[in-house]
Amino acid sequence: MPLPAINRLPLLFERDRLTKDGHTFHTSHFTIITTPTSLSQGQALKGTNPQGLALMEFPTPRFSILLSKKTAKLAVDRNLIKRRTSALLAELLPQFSVADYLVIPKRSVLDTPHSALLADLASMKFLTKSS
Repeated sequence: MPLPAINRLPLLFERDRLTKDGHTFHTSHFTIITTPTSLSQGQALKGTNPQGLALMEFPTPRFSILLSKKTAKLAVDRNLIKRRTSALLAELLPQFSVADYLVIPKRSVLDTPHSALLADLASMKFLTKSS
């Protein structure tokens, strides 16, 4: 299951802010840079539902996945890593606090079972322990 559109962060405009102001966390399969959201708590995000109707959402965790050719040379492998990472983030979405996250998966995501990747992400210290 991919991340909902409201939880996606446009890397084109936010990468400099994330890398400059963010705090970096490392696990065996991921590097995650987190920073407070650029939206104030009272400001709402605008989006549309699947039927195309406008809706207002309050700030939620937003993610961007960064993957280079250095990590995986084949586009097929890069796409698979991004899909697996997106599915993991969607599964753990309720546990993330409201912030912006830059997720940099490592090549080991290709060969590691889903349960091990889920446990690796769930061990991050910035996650809320609501599960």
